[in-house]
Amino acid sequence: MAKRLPKLPPLLQSKIYKTGQTRSANDDVIFQNRANRNGTVLIPFESIHLFDISIFTSDRFESGFIVVLSPEEYYTNPDTLAMMKARKLKLGVNAILLYETRAQWNEFNPYKNKLAIAEKRTSPIDGHFVARILSSTSKDEEKIILGFNTSSCKGAGIRVAEYASLLTIKSSHLQLEYLFWLCYNSKEVALGAGMTESEIENRMAAISTACNNQKLSNTDRLYKTRIIDNAQNTICPLCLKKLSAEAFLLNFFESAEKSDTDKEISPINLFYINQLKTGEFNHAPYNLAWGHQNCNMICKETGVIETIKWMKEVVVNTIIFNKDSSN
Repeated sequence: MAKRLPKLPPLLQSKIYKTGQTRSANDDVIFQNRANRNGTVLIPFESIHLFDISIFTSDRFESGFIVVLSPEEYYTNPDTLAMMKARKLKLGVNAILLYETRAQWNEFNPYKNKLAIAEKRTSPIDGHFVARILSSTSKDEEKIILGFNTSSCKGAGIRVAEYASLLTIKSSHLQLEYLFWLCYNSKEVALGAGMTESEIENRMAAISTACNNQKLSNTDRLYKTRIIDNAQNTICPLCLKKLSAEAFLLNFFESAEKSDTDKEISPINLFYINQLKTGEFNHAPYNLAWGHQNCNMICKETGVIETIKWMKEVVVNTIIFNKDSSN
């Protein structure tokens, strides 16, 4: 039996664990809220061309998939059924209609077309449609929320761009912890958080060994992707400043209560070097980093690389503008 590792400080453990979950979603959308990344994925019909046809007949997605179509796409596009047949997609088996507007509901009413509400994530899903239509105050029309809206089965699945296999999630957890220990003051902070020196040494050694064995500790690769600096300390991939391990054990409100100087120690967020994209699987080691919350707000959904390209364009345009205005 493998020896149990010393426990991490709870806030750090929670931060690492949550990277294996998707972002939040409310009841007015079709997605699950904070679900595991290896859950059932929802693939927009307009995006199926981004995936190899074999992916629809393989076990690439550990918990299966559901293709989501609009009623217009299904009923009015003459090519839809042929495209579905080529990928072995069938309404009520591994595909559903999503009603999002009152016009769709009225023109392609599912009950008139003898369709059943979908409630099951695994194929065959035994249902044909889901509705997420908001209320209309002008006409006093109540919202229509049907399918995957019970406490036991809320949300049909996760965004396909957020998917990662269980093995990838575990590998990512390992590398993300490894990056914590590469922070310049990680040992000091871990001591202050209640770990003993021997616990720290044991944990660091075990994580380092595991990462070496799984090829997750390639420092050249981590450096080239802006995740660590040339001193092999973890840095924010946008501003390139060294990260303080202390920030992993703060939340935004705790940080905001401190002095202006201390506010420079920003809470830590998960970063994507290359952004999540439908058709790609970018939640993976060497594409995940830790960084400042303020820097992450700048990147938003675009990822570090695309943000840097945009920032370069802004700087170049500003230089040209200032040069022209001084003439």
